[in-house]
Amino acid sequence: MRKVFENSSWLLIDKISKLFPGILVLALMARHLGPRVFGIWNYTIAFSLIMASIAILGMDKLVIKELMAEEEETPRVVSTIAFMRLTAALVCMGVSIILVHLMNPDPLYLLCITFSSFTALFQSFDVMDGFYQVSNSLKSVIIPKVTVFLLFSLFKCVAIFCDAPLLTFLWLTLLELVATYVWIVGKYSLQFGPLSLRQVNLRMARRLLGDSWVLIMANLLVVLFMKVDNILLNILSTPEELGNYVVAVRISELWYALPTVVSTAMLPMLFRKKEENPTAYLQTLGRWLRISGLISLMLATVISLSAGMLIQLLYGAAYSTAAGILRIHIWSAIPVFLMLVMVQYLFVEGKYKLYLYSNMASLMINIIVNLLLIPHMGGKGAAIATVAAYFSVYILMVALDKSGQAWSLTCGMIHPARIYNDLTDISHILRKSWNNYLFSSSHKSINP
Repeated sequence: MRKVFENSSWLLIDKISKLFPGILVLALMARHLGPRVFGIWNYTIAFSLIMASIAILGMDKLVIKELMAEEEETPRVVSTIAFMRLTAALVCMGVSIILVHLMNPDPLYLLCITFSSFTALFQSFDVMDGFYQVSNSLKSVIIPKVTVFLLFSLFKCVAIFCDAPLLTFLWLTLLELVATYVWIVGKYSLQFGPLSLRQVNLRMARRLLGDSWVLIMANLLVVLFMKVDNILLNILSTPEELGNYVVAVRISELWYALPTVVSTAMLPMLFRKKEENPTAYLQTLGRWLRISGLISLMLATVISLSAGMLIQLLYGAAYSTAAGILRIHIWSAIPVFLMLVMVQYLFVEGKYKLYLYSNMASLMINIIVNLLLIPHMGGKGAAIATVAAYFSVYILMVALDKSGQAWSLTCGMIHPARIYNDLTDISHILRKSWNNYLFSSSHKSINP
């Protein structure tokens, strides 16, 4: 648990350090560019992320499993997966640019997608995150990422102050990616040597592709879940409506960072705990699910009640319709928090196809509801579709698990006695940690 806590702490530092500067810079940029330009830029970002989800090749989780199984072959594993992802990324970049240009001949769309598509290329090097996570040294990638992010946030604020055009922000976003990954790849190369084609193992690549096709589809479906509303709003509504929707969704999705951090850090521990003590493994999942439900419910209630104030404070009158969208969309936090627990359970159990089937069915629900509601309700219709789709994913994952463990975990989530015990244990842990901190601080002051 100590290693999980350390990994979670570094991941949380990464998210929190980006949370408040990120939302501030986003708000300033949205005000500066206006709903139309901001909406078009975010449409191309959404499109490039959909294509980038294919370029990941489902390796974001498989790399952890592979590195744990092949600890002595780290350079070979990292080089092979990085080469696979770089190849896929180059193809996806070309497809993104061609498709967006064909669907939207406006030169502004072409300019934005050309820059946005580089995300797929640089995220290929996130394979090193898996290595540092397995070796419990995530700070090696978190520190450079946070440092570069904060530095370029400052640059963007200066650009806004100087009334810079959109092209300036596109270049700054691209240069931020370049600086981040040059640092990370350089540090890894000093430790293990540079990535090399000589270390690429084609047999491993074929095996991994055979194992990952379900995860490739699942990743694509997840990103489609999160971004198909942007695409459909741009088609069925206006860029201005999309701009309002984007600023509302950004506030809502910022809170997804918390369960994402915990789920990423928990995965290696869950693999080990399942092998060592299956009962403790299920108890850990049950507690995690209950805590996630409570936190997400409180979060959705608070944000829904304060949506009007938040939008006015951050984005101003030009984005006034975003408040109504936020009041609806924030309730998607509940199924998202729960779903991230269940996804890790399915992955540890090797039930990849259940995850895929659930996402496929729920994506269809999402698209159908969007098509029905967007023409009449705009962004609010898209928000309703998102909430309905996320709840359907979780329900289907539980229903399709024939072992009954997912259903048992879900039933335990609303068990009053277990909730009370969880809250009592958490309170005890927090008090103990605080007392240890106070004792440590006082000890240092006495013994300089």
